[in-house]
Amino acid sequence: MLASALLANGERFVARSWKYHRPRGIITAGVEEPNAVVQLETGAYTVPNARATEVELYQGLIAKSVNAKPSIENDRIAVNHRIARFIPAGFYYKTFMWPRKFWPKYEEVIRDAAGLGEAPKHLDADRYDKCFAHCDVLVVGGGPSGLAAAHAVALSGARVILVDDQRELGGTLLSCRAQIDGQPAIQWVQKVEAELRRMPDVKILSRSAAFGYQDHTSSPSRSA
Repeated sequence: MLASALLANGERFVARSWKYHRPRGIITAGVEEPNAVVQLETGAYTVPNARATEVELYQGLIAKSVNAKPSIENDRIAVNHRIARFIPAGFYYKTFMWPRKFWPKYEEVIRDAAGLGEAPKHLDADRYDKCFAHCDVLVVGGGPSGLAAAHAVALSGARVILVDDQRELGGTLLSCRAQIDGQPAIQWVQKVEAELRRMPDVKILSRSAAFGYQDHTSSPSRSA
């Protein structure tokens, strides 16, 4: 992951806070990361606000820090940190409401100062595959509980979809020395995953997130 590569190369300072623009570093290892947010690629393929803890490394990767101009080391708005006592939460809503006709300009500056990544300015010309999948049981998360649940339900004959946001299944078992059924945890993960992939009514969606289930459809929303 990009976050691992940054830390391995001694890069601890990776972002600025959104308001006072104070220095921020990496504090988590997954989707919950609040600080290490980057802008990926350029042009039509740019992706704003990607978490460095979720970005897989690949040849030619382009990533830059956000919410800092011209750079996080020389951020002009970092002066806010020195005058934090004069800009408490919500002060701008009252201070810049007068004269009223100037508010649109004030708002533009405030939003730019507190913004994060930049949305693409060009259309993505590529086309992407999609699928309409149906199942009896949807298992969200490919950690130890998710794998065990998916395996048990699949053995009963139900149609199962297992969704996990990481490239590899296993969750916490990928970095621990625990044993399951008398074997190293990682071997148990590999065994269960292999069995699931051999089952015709099991679909495994890695690098994916289940984010909604609507009452008018039997298929969960999915992004990859």
